[in-house]
Amino acid sequence: MKKTILSILLLTFFNLIIAQEANKKCKEEVINGNVKLVGCIDVEGNIHGYGTYTLEDGSVLIEGQWKRGKLNGKGRKIFITDNQTQNYKGTFLNDILMDGQIKTEFKNNDLLTEVYALGKIINTKYSRLDNSGTETSGTHYKNGKLKSGIKKDIYTDNSILTSTYQNGEVIDEKLNISNYYIKDDIIGKEEFIAVPLEIEEGDNTMFINLNIPTKNNPNYSARFIFDTGSETFSLGYRLFNDLKEKGLDYVDLNVNISSIGISGLSLISNAIIIKELKIGDFTVKNVVAIVRTLETSNTSLLGMGFLNKFKEVKWSLIAKELIFYK
Repeated sequence: MKKTILSILLLTFFNLIIAQEANKKCKEEVINGNVKLVGCIDVEGNIHGYGTYTLEDGSVLIEGQWKRGKLNGKGRKIFITDNQTQNYKGTFLNDILMDGQIKTEFKNNDLLTEVYALGKIINTKYSRLDNSGTETSGTHYKNGKLKSGIKKDIYTDNSILTSTYQNGEVIDEKLNISNYYIKDDIIGKEEFIAVPLEIEEGDNTMFINLNIPTKNNPNYSARFIFDTGSETFSLGYRLFNDLKEKGLDYVDLNVNISSIGISGLSLISNAIIIKELKIGDFTVKNVVAIVRTLETSNTSLLGMGFLNKFKEVKWSLIAKELIFYK
């Protein structure tokens, strides 16, 4: 019995070697008009085994394992036009890419990569020279559009919009430089807290205090202008640098945001995530903040960009306080 099994294994092994050698020795060349076939050609004039198919003008190259004139197995296809070059590489079944990827390089140097598994697109990535682009993962329609899954739009400032798709429709989207309500990010015993607003004498400017713990000062307190017209939560230049020197726990999002200041000058700000801060008896985690990079920009603002972290926020004009709901 053992000898029989051994004999079968040896026979299979030698047949594979013979087949591989035969494929390597297939160098028959057939030219039909502008089409050139090189490799193993069957009696019907089709490539059967290893071979290449090329057009005289160099616009098409198909190479790999063939079965009666169609790619079956490992292979690659290259198509070149005036506007783009497409490169298919992977495992084929009857000329259809089953597992592998298609890279399309456009004339303007944009690059589209589509990853296939079991004959279907599972991931795509579109990149531009300005570092912007789009990435998708999930199930896709035949035209490459996302059906159900995640899409990421990457902008030139490195900010990222993440959209969730279901049956071709967007059901949720979040920008990584904005704050959103996440229940688990708000920690506290009470369902809501009231935080007083400070008003400067002779001025209608309202201030609110936050505790921003640092490694060297767990009770670091900072004052912010409460600005109902502001869409951001921002740290002034000097405040951020002082917090950083004292060991602020934060993540740099590597996003550069351009804006126009009151003077008309172009301003650049950075975006960070503060791992933890405190307002009243609430601890708030993962707060996106805008950091001013101009040395003279030292106003810190608390606007909608911070309030969006909560389930609800109410402003009491009479009591001069903000009520934050967990």
